[in-house]
Amino acid sequence: MLSVIMSPHHEGMLIAMWVVMIAIGLEIVVALAMGLRGKANMREMAEVVTRPVLFDLFPLIILSILTMLDGTHILVLIWFYVAAVLIIIRVLLALSTHLRR
Repeated sequence: MLSVIMSPHHEGMLIAMWVVMIAIGLEIVVALAMGLRGKANMREMAEVVTRPVLFDLFPLIILSILTMLDGTHILVLIWFYVAAVLIIIRVLLALSTHLRR
């Protein structure tokens, strides 16, 4: 499924996916640590873990699969990189708000 990202022609996609996964992992760890400091609600903790995967990683995986449909790969690659940059910006803003508390 992720063979498109792993192909030698798309090293940028692989690096972008790794950066996004690392940023999301940091966000999850910080959010869980902050949530456990106070009153721990299991529903909120589960949402902290599943929400970034469903709304950030899954669309990037879908975009990487769509590169097989686009012959030039240009349009899908642009959307992939724009989405990756926006996800990283969102995660950094979320981390800054978590750490300010």
